[in-house]
Amino acid sequence: MARTHRMRSDWGNVTQVRKGVWRLRYWSQTAAGYRRCSETIRGTRKQAGERLAELRLQHTQDAPCPTMGDCWKRWYLPDRERMVSQGDLARQSLTQYRSTWNRHVRMRWSDVQVIQVRPLEVQQWLFELKRIAAKSSLQLMRQILDYPTRYGIISTNPLAIRYLLPSSATTAHRDDGVWSPAELGDVWHACWGTWIEPAVLLAGFGGCRVGEALGVQAGDLQFTSIGCVPIVFARIERQIDAQGRETNRTKNRWSNRWVLLAGCPARRLWQLRRGACPGEYLTHPSHRRFATQRELRAYFTERLLTRGVECHLFKNLRKTWQTNARWVLRLPPWVIEPMMGHVGEGVTGRHYDRPSEQVLASMLADAWQEHPFADAYDWLAALLL
Repeated sequence: MARTHRMRSDWGNVTQVRKGVWRLRYWSQTAAGYRRCSETIRGTRKQAGERLAELRLQHTQDAPCPTMGDCWKRWYLPDRERMVSQGDLARQSLTQYRSTWNRHVRMRWSDVQVIQVRPLEVQQWLFELKRIAAKSSLQLMRQILDYPTRYGIISTNPLAIRYLLPSSATTAHRDDGVWSPAELGDVWHACWGTWIEPAVLLAGFGGCRVGEALGVQAGDLQFTSIGCVPIVFARIERQIDAQGRETNRTKNRWSNRWVLLAGCPARRLWQLRRGACPGEYLTHPSHRRFATQRELRAYFTERLLTRGVECHLFKNLRKTWQTNARWVLRLPPWVIEPMMGHVGEGVTGRHYDRPSEQVLASMLADAWQEHPFADAYDWLAALLL
């Protein structure tokens, strides 16, 4: 007869039914009174024990108070993984939450019971961190403690009050500069003919995010003319994420859109797609099918420095486009926002305002005809045939 494995506790027990199958028995208050209950699960012996501990937490009045680590493993992390699988949360966001937990929160708070999380200790701990780390850690802990608050383990969330953050002097400020219209022309000239030129055009003259600019394929482009202004439509429906992976998921549901380029940048982008297969990425080094964000940033910085062009972060091309769209092309914000993949303000922007790409292209063409800033670069005529 096969040996039966049994784990007992002062509250319930776990019995092995057969290999990989376990029966949990425990006492609990039910609608029919205080009765003996059972549950059968599949998995390892350790998983069965963890499930019994979780049931005790849910069903007994004298259950041990969970720690921050318990709340992270039992509720917060499974919830966020479910949201990723359902498309309600970006995988990169989950990666950032894991990093914040492991780097800043876990060592200090994982073994602390939720009833022992004291505001004074939290405040002292925050002052030990740099400002950005403190801000992200505070947000994560507040979300974790929402679970025991919701389930009645603690009466209030001790993180739901306002805390002081460390001085901004503790954080090195990243480059936030943008290029003027003339300087943007120097950036384009420096990258002309290189493998990163399509991404520069999509970000600097179309407002793409870094991963979006890398994710555009030749088959995603369409060309037309409105009046005498050439317009290129670039469909954004995939990206190369921060880990260098090809993904069909963009940042959010508003990010799936048509990016519009006008004038000479549009003509040049359409020229660069010629001869490419529909599924070929426009931006790729010779040794790979597509480029990673790290490769793009490194080559972009090197190119600008060697050409003596003012250097900012590649992602600042998107800020540059938005600035030029507003102050050079004089496009109103409610036109710029959907072009950038943002939801508009208020109820109208979130639920009702859905301009078509043809309407946006028409407004861009009108604005470009009045202020064709990128068509006047003195070096362009000799290169753009």
